[in-house]
Amino acid sequence: MSDSLILELKKSKDPSTKASIFYSLARANYGSDQDLAIAYADSSIFFGNQAKDSKMKANALNIKAVAYLIKSDFENSMKLNLEALKIRESIQDTTGLIESHLNLGNILYRTGKSNEAVVRYKKALVYAQLSNNQRGLSLLFNNIGSYYRDRWKASGEALDLDSAKVYLAKSLEVKTALNDSRGLVNTLNQLSELAQAEKKYMIAERYLSRGLEISKGIDDPELRISLLTQLTGFHLEVGDKNKALNHALEAYEIAEKLESTYQISNAAGNLSEAYEAIGAFEKALTFNKKKLEAETVLNNETKQKIQEDLLIQYESEKKELENQRLLEEQRFLDLTLQRRNELLIGMVVISVGLIGIGLFQRKKNAELAKTQKELRELLSELRQKNAEIELQSQLLSETNTALKESNVTRERLLSVISHDVKTPLNSLTALLDFWDKKLLSEEELNDVIPKISKQTHTVHTLLENLLEWSQAQTNLGQVKFSDVNLDKLISESIQLVLPAAEEKKLKIINQIPDEVIIHTDRDRLSFIIRNLITNALKFTPSEGQILISYEAKGNGKIHISDDGIGMSPSKIDSLFSRKIGSSRGTEGEKGSGVGLLLCKEFAESLGANLQVVSEIGKGSTFTINLG
Repeated sequence: MSDSLILELKKSKDPSTKASIFYSLARANYGSDQDLAIAYADSSIFFGNQAKDSKMKANALNIKAVAYLIKSDFENSMKLNLEALKIRESIQDTTGLIESHLNLGNILYRTGKSNEAVVRYKKALVYAQLSNNQRGLSLLFNNIGSYYRDRWKASGEALDLDSAKVYLAKSLEVKTALNDSRGLVNTLNQLSELAQAEKKYMIAERYLSRGLEISKGIDDPELRISLLTQLTGFHLEVGDKNKALNHALEAYEIAEKLESTYQISNAAGNLSEAYEAIGAFEKALTFNKKKLEAETVLNNETKQKIQEDLLIQYESEKKELENQRLLEEQRFLDLTLQRRNELLIGMVVISVGLIGIGLFQRKKNAELAKTQKELRELLSELRQKNAEIELQSQLLSETNTALKESNVTRERLLSVISHDVKTPLNSLTALLDFWDKKLLSEEELNDVIPKISKQTHTVHTLLENLLEWSQAQTNLGQVKFSDVNLDKLISESIQLVLPAAEEKKLKIINQIPDEVIIHTDRDRLSFIIRNLITNALKFTPSEGQILISYEAKGNGKIHISDDGIGMSPSKIDSLFSRKIGSSRGTEGEKGSGVGLLLCKEFAESLGANLQVVSEIGKGSTFTINLG
């Protein structure tokens, strides 16, 4: 979606359309990437001001405020929400007023001002009821119900408990009509908690069971783990230990498939309590140890995350200083333009005076005509400068957005690589620990070592690609062209990957003629070809083959074909995008997508481009169209 919007943005020159597109981009990214959403929202506000579109400006301010709320920057979020609310009140935007009061209530609630928060929620509720806004009603009933639930926990007043149940029941009714699965699970959890507190265990179990059934249709493993954990605690409380154990086991299995250290830690602790309840103390101890191991990994990851956050903060502050410098330059240009306009107005006044005098002094007509001509030229020049300044301002805004997108790509890249490197290193560490403690026999050690060796080779490949990518970011323009014998280059690349091909019993056939000479950067083309061959090896089953050929069409085309598993159209569309992520080959080979991203950048630096044709089950063909 974002790619199509950005393409549409490049085509459009209308400020109103640009404001709308930037707002859509901000909405698409605020949940996953708040900094990028804020940058898009700023651009939407800029063009909304140009188009004098108050409603769009208020919408962009609101989505920017939500991004800051997710980042826990409550001060900025409150300021932006109040600014959006003021605009929405002036234009009587009912939907917008619901949204603003709801957001302000959420901020107040998170900062401990629950009594002020509920006032905002009830104001929003009035607007939602007047406009019959079902989505708004479901959220507001839920939030007001949560407020009275928290008040009841603190006060123990029956009135607060009854109010909480009434509002949550209304929210459940609206969410059921809207078929809002995630919202239903959230409200059912709260109602179950209230019923359990009143010792109404049958009602509490019905709510939890309904939530668990709804969660089956939601692709959210973490939500299901949360429900299973609550069910475990519930059944332990009512004494049904076997059901508690079954729920705890299912939660742990999902956590392991999810490969989330945090979820594994929680699920292992939960399962340990369930085993302890039935008297299986040995198993309880085993899972308690797993919980402690996961917590140790989490602590190490937290330290690493702090280091990465500090580095990102430093880079962000450096970019902010650069942006501030650009803004100061923009202000200077605006001031210069203002001074020139003032000069123009003064000169126009003088011109009028000269025309008046000319009525009495005809002999000065020639001089006045000359002055008027100069004034027109100056006015034209000033208008041109003004247009250039406006264009520069727009380019600065787009550059700022591009910088933040680039920063996000680097963060995602490092996240994927760190994840893919961590797993084999953890395996190697565990193996060495088992060996040191003499927990493995020689036969078991011989079985495990080849697997660890394969994972270590994966780490080596990942780090090589990361190094290539890092060098490319700083040296992308340093391309060294020379005449290269293509057949010889292909043969060298095949020799480098031949051991991996022989291990999978794959044939690599080189059909490049001996006499083909091309003018290119040898190292970069070699990297592209090597990565594409490696990629073909990864996704081609045993006994398959890879064919490398040349087509003397245009500036030349190099084809790398395989008879592997192929790809879906959606996978092809995302191949060379910046959506970096791990993938596995036919025998579990891991990759991060960095190689293909760098292949695309290297190809473009050579004036070439990459194309791919593929069909699931029939293999893939990558083509390098030489520039």
